[in-house]
Amino acid sequence: MTSEVADIRKPKTPLSNYKMSDRSEHDDFGIRDERSALPNHAAHRHEYFQIHVQLEGTTQHDIGNVRRIVEPGTVCFILPFKAHFIPTVANSRYYILNAGLSYLLPSLDVDISNLEDTPIERAPELAPFCFQELLDFKLDGPAFTQVEALCRDIATEDARRGNGSAILIRSYLLQLIGIVWRQHGEELAALAAMPVSGLGRKQALTRLLAFLKDQLHKPISLTQAASAIHLSPAYLTRLLKRETGQTFVQYLTARRISLARELLLHTNLSVKEIASRCGFVDEAYFGRRFRLHEKISPSAFRRGLQKVEFK
Repeated sequence: MTSEVADIRKPKTPLSNYKMSDRSEHDDFGIRDERSALPNHAAHRHEYFQIHVQLEGTTQHDIGNVRRIVEPGTVCFILPFKAHFIPTVANSRYYILNAGLSYLLPSLDVDISNLEDTPIERAPELAPFCFQELLDFKLDGPAFTQVEALCRDIATEDARRGNGSAILIRSYLLQLIGIVWRQHGEELAALAAMPVSGLGRKQALTRLLAFLKDQLHKPISLTQAASAIHLSPAYLTRLLKRETGQTFVQYLTARRISLARELLLHTNLSVKEIASRCGFVDEAYFGRRFRLHEKISPSAFRRGLQKVEFK
């Protein structure tokens, strides 16, 4: 099914960033249905995995930058820190399952920020979460009947919380993921085989660049940038360090200097005007940062380019 661009890209208010304890009675796992679900009226993110099982009612799933249709028989998977929103519709029935990484996959020794890069052979359970933006996990009748029964069993064990409950709940969760794999395995394997390692991170960096391009003339904080692209500040910090080796301030300054180079090369704006357009507080500070990056002053950089141009 073709996805649509989601309105989640332009949130009217800052995104909520939930911890497990904010939405579940326990810190490791929780399950709710439409009768016990906590209200949530806007896009948000959370530090845990989430599985949404739609029993009745048709709605939509805004996840990352896309919108997917959620019909009865659909299972949705949400990675930790992925911005998303599934509106509740009248007369709908559903289950929401929340699980921490150490609860769902206790043997997987991977930082939560590296989940999208984990090879499918190492943790096939992650594939539905990683490719949710690209696929609709709609199940046929018999398969979905199994999933609904598993959810009821999970709810029973979560209420009991006795000996063996955690093991049983984990096994039911893995069975649920396995059922989705059985029906959508070819699509998941094909996506995993494509040279799209770090797809989610690359998309996040693309969104970051687009945001910064429009805002470089203003002061920009890490918190503002992270909120604009639906990431937590901590996740954005790790993402930049892993992908570029830079801190947010270093990355932002490099973008400002890059724009300054373009303006020095292609315009007749004064150095003072260029400093302002690139978001530097004054001409002197701009000069110091430019020299640090380019080993030459802005004026000397422009003169050098002019000499080359007219040689």
